[in-house]
Amino acid sequence: MPIPTPSEIISSRLERLDGQMLQAIDNLSEDEASSWLTETAPSCKWHLWHMARWADYVQSLLSDVVDEHAPELWEFTGIADEWGFEGVDLGMWGAGSGLGNETGKSLPLPTLARVRSYAVEAFELLEARVAKLDDQNFNAAFTDWHDNDTNVGDAMVGYIAHANRHLGMLEAITGALGKEGSVTV
Repeated sequence: MPIPTPSEIISSRLERLDGQMLQAIDNLSEDEASSWLTETAPSCKWHLWHMARWADYVQSLLSDVVDEHAPELWEFTGIADEWGFEGVDLGMWGAGSGLGNETGKSLPLPTLARVRSYAVEAFELLEARVAKLDDQNFNAAFTDWHDNDTNVGDAMVGYIAHANRHLGMLEAITGALGKEGSVTV
């Protein structure tokens, strides 16, 4: 069996992780997915939206590395307007980072089905971009979302670490709602 390249490992892990995030919310009702169990624990729907926004943001950044520049779905297809987010503070990178709980809870998120649909689209775009990474562009110089000079591969490891934290939150909240929480067994 051939040894996978670093970009193949990242691509495989990203696909598995995206599937697990979707699986974590698939047995939740709209009310369960929208529930903030405490004022400081965002809902599963919020976590899925946040990771969809991140995937969309990162896929746009990676488009410059593997293709020609592609905008975020969020703006290009009018999702922000459709959802009533015009003029709403969405935190850093328009993806929910640093929002604070009160602002996060007040976001006008649509139905879980619509958030899931956006997540699927954003995840698929990011997966397609990552699948185009090869040894050369995987190691290419890259300025990440925190303005750190790094390389594409290291930035993607950081993205996956971030996404895994949110998968853990999805699992924990699902478990606290009385559902089978773990999708990673």
